[in-house]
This record gives sequence, C-alpha cells and structure tokens, in this order.
Amino acid sequence: MADHYVAFSIPFFLVLIALEALLFWRKNLNKLRLNDGLTNLSCGIVTLIFELFTKAGLFLFFDFLSRKFGLIAWDMGASFTWVIFFFVYDFFYYWGHRLAHNINFMWSGHLPHHQSEEYNFTVALRQGAFQDTLNFPVFIPMAIMGCPIEVFATVLLLNKFYQFWIHTQAIGRVPFIEGILNTPSAHRVHHAVNPIYVDKNHGGFIMLWDKLFGTWVAEREDEPCVFGVRKPYRSWDPLYAHVDWWARLWVDAVHTQQWRDKIKLWFMPTGWRPADVMQSDPWEPYDIDQYKKYDPKISVQRKILSIAIFCITLPLIMHLLYEQFNLSLLEKGGISLVILACLYLCGYLLNGVNRIAKSDVITLTTKN
Repeated sequence: MADHYVAFSIPFFLVLIALEALLFWRKNLNKLRLNDGLTNLSCGIVTLIFELFTKAGLFLFFDFLSRKFGLIAWDMGASFTWVIFFFVYDFFYYWGHRLAHNINFMWSGHLPHHQSEEYNFTVALRQGAFQDTLNFPVFIPMAIMGCPIEVFATVLLLNKFYQFWIHTQAIGRVPFIEGILNTPSAHRVHHAVNPIYVDKNHGGFIMLWDKLFGTWVAEREDEPCVFGVRKPYRSWDPLYAHVDWWARLWVDAVHTQQWRDKIKLWFMPTGWRPADVMQSDPWEPYDIDQYKKYDPKISVQRKILSIAIFCITLPLIMHLLYEQFNLSLLEKGGISLVILACLYLCGYLLNGVNRIAKSDVITLTTKN
C-alpha cells in the first residue's frame, strides 16, 4: 500500500520540480540541467523497481520479528504509539545514515543519492537502490520493541516525504527551526564536499541527534557548498550509478596481494584501500578548487529524444507501482525491463558520442 502513495505522489513531485526550475529561471540563478535532472529522476525510478521486488520481503521479515519477539504489544489506536515510533525511527535512521557514509560496502547503497553535482528537488528523488536493504538491519531493534509493521512502514514513508522539501537552494535559513529540524540549509551541508562539511548532518527529521553525537555543522556564508562526491561519477548512466562504488572496491579486492585485505576492505571506513593497490594504482586526489562539473555537450536532437524516452517511463512506473499486486511476476518483470532499457538509453544519449567512461573502473580493470 505504501507504493500506492508513492505512485500518487509522482505527479506532485514533478509539479514542484517544475516550479522550482521556473523560479530559478526567472531569477537567472542556477538552472536545472537537463542531463543531471533526468539522471536523478532515472536513478529514483531504478530504485523503485528494485524495491518493488525486495521491500515486501523486508517488511514481512520485520512483521515476523515484531509478532514473534516483540517485547511490548503497542496499541495502534493510540497516538502515543505513532509519535514515539516516529522519533524512534528517526533515531535509528540517523545511525543507519551515518554508517552508510562510513563503511565501504554500505556507502555504495547511499552513494547514488550524493552523486549529483547539483542540489535541487530532483536530487531528493535520486535514491540508492540498495540503500534500504543495506540499512534494514539497523531497524531490527524497532521490531524487537514490538513496533507494528503498519507503523514502521508509515513512519518510514513520512520520513522520506519530509526530506523532499529540504533538497533545494531556493530556501535559505528557516527561522526558529534551524538546528532543531532538518532544513534545506542543514541538508545542503550534508551534500557538500567541502572539507568542513563532509559527513555532517545525518539526521532525517530532527537534527538533535547530530548535536548529541557530534556531527552537526551549520551552513556558513563564507563557505558556499560544493555538491557531489569526492570520487565523481562521470556518467549519466542511471543503472551503473548504483554499483559504481562496489565496482571500485571489487577492482581493489582483485588486485591486492593480501588475502586478508580482499575481505577487509569491504568493512573498512569509506575510501580505505589496501596499501599495495594505493601504491600501484593511486586515485587522483580531489581538488575542490580545480574541479569542473561533468557536462558533455550534445545536440538538441539528442536532448529531445532523451526527454521523449524518459517520459515513456513515467506512466509505466506509475502503473507498475499501483497495479503491482494485480500483476504476475512475469508481467512485472517485463514492464521493469522495458523501463530500465528506456532509462539506460536516455543516459546513453545524454552522455554524448565522446562520452567519458563510467568512472575509471574500466581503465583500472585493464591494467596489469
């Protein structure tokens, strides 16, 4: 049922995206880049398709744990139940979010959300396909607390919906709630690659967790946020985006001579690499002052065709989400493949003829 709300919300999200783009166009400020915006939305659709086949299983497992091992029987008719678990969820979300930034293999699930070098409403919809699956174990204590699955699914959805409006540069600092609730200013910091901002402000709804656990930083006027990641994703391919970091880790795991490091690197802090591969194949340092956004020039025809192909996917994904319980597995798989093929083609067109390869992983794999 949660996916029905997502399906119904898609047109509203698109309207808000259009209004934000119109606002910036009228003010001659940062314009919505077609290539970046379409790729952000495409990544979000890829995630919706993946979760269509996985989230039900996670919810069933959560429900089993809650019913079988739950310590407390909560009254779903009591507002207290909903309020307490709204904040309990936000607490565990903070820790799941923080771990996703700090553990190599978990970073791949969250990385797609940060790959965009812009910051607007389309970025809110650019979610990692594997993010909720990798973070799921963090929320198991809620099941042990006895949280009903209906409550868990609802607070999860509310937390996600709340975070849509904070992905914009159209709103400055919000009086009275800055440093208390998550705001556009607080979350811009989270998406920035500036050294003083990296790995800060992990809260979903409230920022008190960040203040309590030492990860809070306020946005500074003398330090404008630069968005993206320090190992940039130089492509508009919305499929490979979800495995880019795992591919980098895999290359290191294959090339390192130490068997212990082949396993160890997946669980080390994000960016950790075995000493031998760091020496034999060092990564180019990230220079925030010299960095240029990925923006290959393409023809008007390619732009129009990419928009047309992307638009084909919108009614298909809405139909897939709304009718998922009435469709057979074969039908869902067939529609999903059509959507993914369209999104891949859209990214191919946006990359242009002389496109830069998907990260440097291909180059790395050809060495030695």
